Amino acid sequence: GIELPGPSAKRKQQGLPLLKEEPSAASKRRKGVDGAVLPNEAASPYATFPRPSASEVVHLHTALARHFGERRSSGNRNKRDILDTVVGTILSQNTTNINSHRAFAQLKAHFPTWDAVRTAKPATVEASIKCGGLAPKKTQWIQHVLKTLHSEKGKTSMEYLRKESKEQVHWELERFPGIGKKTSAIINLFDVGHPDMAVDTHVFRYALQLGWVPTDKERQAHNKKAASKKDMWPVVTRDSVYAHLDSRFPDRLKYSMHLILTDTVGGLPVVCGASKTLSFDGRNIAIDGQTFKK
Repeated sequence: GIELPGPSAKRKQQGLPLLKEEPSAASKRRKGVDGAVLPNEAASPYATFPRPSASEVVHLHTALARHFGERRSSGNRNKRDILDTVVGTILSQNTTNINSHRAFAQLKAHFPTWDAVRTAKPATVEASIKCGGLAPKKTQWIQHVLKTLHSEKGKTSMEYLRKESKEQVHWELERFPGIGKKTSAIINLFDVGHPDMAVDTHVFRYALQLGWVPTDKERQAHNKKAASKKDMWPVVTRDSVYAHLDSRFPDRLKYSMHLILTDTVGGLPVVCGASKTLSFDGRNIAIDGQTFKK
């Protein structure tokens, strides 16, 4: 079988600080399926790093919104099935959007329900998603999720997450192989309604370019002076950047900022792609050193 590491074990492996426990009384603390006390929102792994301040984020959002428009939630979060999003995310790994969308469409065409996928022979599922690559591994991950849900909940659904806390959503999802923080944050942000600063490749790149996380040199200098191991800054990864930005961004701006920074049709990536560098002086956005004017 597949051995599932808990959230704390995953964070320890990644060099991130352990999550805080919920502040409620011990008798009222929520527990996961294995009886572990659920964590509270993650603190920044770079707690003493000064950037970004809340005001920096507000000013950048104001500048971005002038060019790309502020994004607002419609409030209607029940349109898509959460399990569709989770499976789609698993299928999207290590392939193109075109191939992952085709794999998802073929999976849904071959199997009318998620229960049908759960009980199908792995080879049949693999054949339907072959175009997305890594079909044996992805089939194993998908069927493990479906079988676990059915065993624990009595039905093959993740709609129960709509009633859970932000931290519980992360815990419930990240115990499964193939599901990480970005997926959990996206489901919190768009399906459940919890402010959560999902970090994809675009947000990660912009955070580095803007100096919102420490450079290797800054990290090494800090760690040389750290009083103890727990005060040391971990290597910068997408997960550590997520924990840092989610702790620093004002909740009210997480939805709009995520969409502006990731929208490849009408957002910042259209004009500031992977080969370009973003900078911000507190008022004006610059791309490759040139003030951006739409």
